[in-house]
Amino acid sequence: MKFHSVMVILTIMIVMMSSYGCAGVQGFSAEQQWSNNFVLADGVRANDPAIIDGNVRTVGQSQYVESTGDMVMSFGSQSESIVTLPEPKSLHRVIIHSSNLQAFDIWTTDSQGRWEKIKEIESNKKKIIDIRLNRTVYTSGIKIRVRRTSDDAGQRRRNVQNIRGWRTFSGKINAPAKISEIELYGFVSKSDAANAASQASVSSKDEELDEFDKFLK
Repeated sequence: MKFHSVMVILTIMIVMMSSYGCAGVQGFSAEQQWSNNFVLADGVRANDPAIIDGNVRTVGQSQYVESTGDMVMSFGSQSESIVTLPEPKSLHRVIIHSSNLQAFDIWTTDSQGRWEKIKEIESNKKKIIDIRLNRTVYTSGIKIRVRRTSDDAGQRRRNVQNIRGWRTFSGKINAPAKISEIELYGFVSKSDAANAASQASVSSKDEELDEFDKFLK
């Protein structure tokens, strides 16, 4: 019986050491894991709060950019969705949940508050648009500038009339994008990965020690 007990204890110790080793390996591989969604942090703002509330069932929309020019230009103005972060982040991935977004540009803001276009999407047919950036973009703001939606034709039919050869407008001719959520991600940093691995290892070791104490009792 004593021999059997010793073998059981040795087996448990080996399993504990093995688990600790696996956690360490996971810590190294976590360097390329995606971060938490930046927009769910405190202090994040958007020109439509529904696009960053973490709920894909609530649908917001892009907001029109009002033109200071003539009336025709105002009717043809584009719309955009803007998300601002409380502090700059290294951005690598953008996910947009939209049922009608077809063509759009992605802009980010620099440290001086100036906008730079970093991506153009010409023809989208997906409702979940997952964009991986080919370079690191350090930014505190992102803008989705809408160029075409699947609702544009219907919007024009409602708001544009030809009367005796004259074109008249009764509203916007470009439909806004229906956006239920915008998600922003970077990579997990080495320090974050190390902390996560350390916490996971401590938690795992505590659970195993509890099981070991129960066995001895």
